[in-house]
Amino acid sequence: MSQPSIRPRFQLLVDAPCADVLERIEARIEQSDVTRGWVSSPYAELRVRAEDRQLWSPRMSIHAEEVEGGTLLLCRMQPEPDVWTAYVAMWSVLGAAALGGLVFGASRWVMGSLPWWVVVGAPAVGLLCVVLYATALAGQRRGAPQMGQLQRELYDALRGLGIGDEPLDDRPGVQGFGAPL
Repeated sequence: MSQPSIRPRFQLLVDAPCADVLERIEARIEQSDVTRGWVSSPYAELRVRAEDRQLWSPRMSIHAEEVEGGTLLLCRMQPEPDVWTAYVAMWSVLGAAALGGLVFGASRWVMGSLPWWVVVGAPAVGLLCVVLYATALAGQRRGAPQMGQLQRELYDALRGLGIGDEPLDDRPGVQGFGAPL
């Protein structure tokens, strides 16, 4: 079982030139009635339609690299930019609170006082960190059907190019969600 990841990644090795792969992805975006996106070599992005999008809805960013034997697609599922910015901002606030509390607690300890921050504040910040991480995983779980939908759209776009007839996770060189690149 792979470790949970906030922005899961996977890669695909496709037996076709990079330009052909990106053309197929662009054609699939144009004919799909469930996803939207764009292609600008060597990048592509698949998104859920605006009317189906929720706070937890993912988008798939794709980077295509020409390699020996075909094209390597580096894919990452991620939230919308405004959601990701808010998430990183919350981590920044928690980090600043932890650092400030540590400095305050250390200065109280050096002066010979009880560092109440270390006793009360540090566990509170730790608990908030766990809650923030769990919230991200819960949002990812709620967006899992849409993640699968985006992955199926990519799979359908690449059908017939060397991976379309086999399950993605059974091909050599393909890593599943959460696996390190």
